[in-house]
Amino acid sequence: MAFDLLERRKEKFILWIPAGPTSNPPSLVLGIFELGPPATINEFFTGQLRRSGQPDLWELNLNDIKPPLKNGTVYHYWFEIQDSSPEHRGTLRVTDPIAHTVDYRATVSRDKHVQPASVIKFRDGKLWPCDIDGKEPGQVAPPPQDAIPDNRHMVIYELPASWAKGKQVGDVQVDIGTFTDVLALFDLGTAGDRFRDISPVVNEAIVADLGINALELLPAADAKPKGEWGYATAHYYAPDFDLGTASELVKLVENIHSKGVRLFTDVVMAFGHDPYIYIAFLQFHVNPKDEPNNLEEIRQSHSNALREAWGGRLWRYIKNTNTYDPKSGRLTNVHPSWSFHHGHLHRWMSDFGIGGFRIDSLNNIANFDFIKSYTNEAWSLYNSRYATPVSSKFLVIGEELSVPVDMVTSRTVNALWNEPFQGRLRAAILGESKDGDNFEWTVRKMINCTLDQSHPFTDGEQAINYITSHDTEGFRKERLFNFLSASNVHDIERRSKLAFACLLTAVGIPMIFAGEEFCDQMDRPVGLKQVDPVNYERKAQDWRARVFNYVATLVRLRKECPALGVDDTQFIHVDESRAGKIMAWKRGAQGQAPVVVVANFTDQDTPGNEYFVKNWPEREREDWREVTQGRDVPRKWVGREPLLHWEAKVYTYQLNQRLGLSANAKL
Repeated sequence: MAFDLLERRKEKFILWIPAGPTSNPPSLVLGIFELGPPATINEFFTGQLRRSGQPDLWELNLNDIKPPLKNGTVYHYWFEIQDSSPEHRGTLRVTDPIAHTVDYRATVSRDKHVQPASVIKFRDGKLWPCDIDGKEPGQVAPPPQDAIPDNRHMVIYELPASWAKGKQVGDVQVDIGTFTDVLALFDLGTAGDRFRDISPVVNEAIVADLGINALELLPAADAKPKGEWGYATAHYYAPDFDLGTASELVKLVENIHSKGVRLFTDVVMAFGHDPYIYIAFLQFHVNPKDEPNNLEEIRQSHSNALREAWGGRLWRYIKNTNTYDPKSGRLTNVHPSWSFHHGHLHRWMSDFGIGGFRIDSLNNIANFDFIKSYTNEAWSLYNSRYATPVSSKFLVIGEELSVPVDMVTSRTVNALWNEPFQGRLRAAILGESKDGDNFEWTVRKMINCTLDQSHPFTDGEQAINYITSHDTEGFRKERLFNFLSASNVHDIERRSKLAFACLLTAVGIPMIFAGEEFCDQMDRPVGLKQVDPVNYERKAQDWRARVFNYVATLVRLRKECPALGVDDTQFIHVDESRAGKIMAWKRGAQGQAPVVVVANFTDQDTPGNEYFVKNWPEREREDWREVTQGRDVPRKWVGREPLLHWEAKVYTYQLNQRLGLSANAKL
């Protein structure tokens, strides 16, 4: 599916300015990068853009540039415009809003008002996207549909860019990982980049060994701040400069696709730090201080609170303008912000093979019509990849912690973060109840989200469950290790395993925040939002390795077992003699081999050598196995095995060989 603006930019330098200037036309400033030191851009041409045949579209023909462009040469450029932002009035150089690569090397600071150069290559009479070294990245070919995991058997790994490694006793060195570092987590043959000296990264393919089949990168589009997690998006069409090049991202995606792993990326569209703040502010952005009565645009959805720009500028989603349509190329009524965001959607899906999106902060976007249009456009692009597209192989996820399920039922998004799951799980592994329910119903609603009448999911494919997310700020939001430590829990290994047994056997799509699979802990103070790194060095510790192996076994079960891919759930045992804190649930539909979980949410082992679960299904079978320990269960012990305190046992009789559940597994 072509996007007209992206096609036109191959032939000319293009700048779209809806309701643009009638005087002071924009200019192109063109130069060649010189490494130095210091790094500089040797400017050799400045020339005004002209109105094209389309209204509000400004262009400069390549043959108007003197001296002529040289074949195979990489050029750095800005557009020079009259600043339209509320704080500034005057001439400013801005990055191309649709730049596919930006370069900070010659930029004196990362101040939000300083704009890095855009990068392009001239070859064979046209302009080609390239890395800063001139390499032209290929496009990721759509993976075969049979190699893409189904949503219902997907396990998402949420990975930030900020990592850590030990520097000396009591000190931690924090840096930003790169696309190559991420690749090293999947590919044993890749040494990594900035973290190549971390033993578990060098000697293992940690995330591949974990077995997840969906990788969610926190925002991969370019953001100016360093050392944070990318939520200050500035250049929506360009991979983040600090994470690496487009070519390195393509290599990463092709590698994980070959392993059956889908790539999700996070997109931030409530606010931005983008060039249109300076180019056409009123068309693309809204400032609540300037428009205090414009409540429709400055209030969050689902609340009366003002939208929060977090140091950037709020995107404006209501304004219509009769202008050039960047998608169709025709003159029509368009929402400028809608068109801009649809454009980078085309870029990321066409070039990087994105297999799903997580849209950040739906309430702060505050415009369901736009969000639905973005979802629909994403699905159109996905459907165009295949002759017969399968609807269970793509997903648009929304994050809104009030969990407005009407956004799913109205098809505004396909799924939502299931925030109540986190609260219920953290209460349960302390033996507590949550949200006014007794303990039994806290667990029932945790395991089966369709029972939660306050947030009535009708399908497990609509809910993203998690123990922890990158939002580690707030009550009981910190990493699991820190939460348990703060709760005076001493058997952290046991409680963590119980938490993952619940997560990976619950109705809904499980998401694992990077590092939780080996009980990472926070290297920066609890309460700092979106800055704490992942410390993969800790995975080498014995007890943490045991947690990792336990989680990896259940991840394999989740991916392979049909019973965990349906919503059918029965609670077959509630031990009233222990305040309902020993429970058993059965997952699976009629005719499927079930998965049965028996969980002890108490401080006491079950007494004696036997614990009887009365309603155990198919008790007479000879082939039941306990999954987490990888062992056969003799028929006389089916539904009778004792439980240790804070322990879950997971049973099935299918897929034992495929899951590699050997009797020698040390978990």
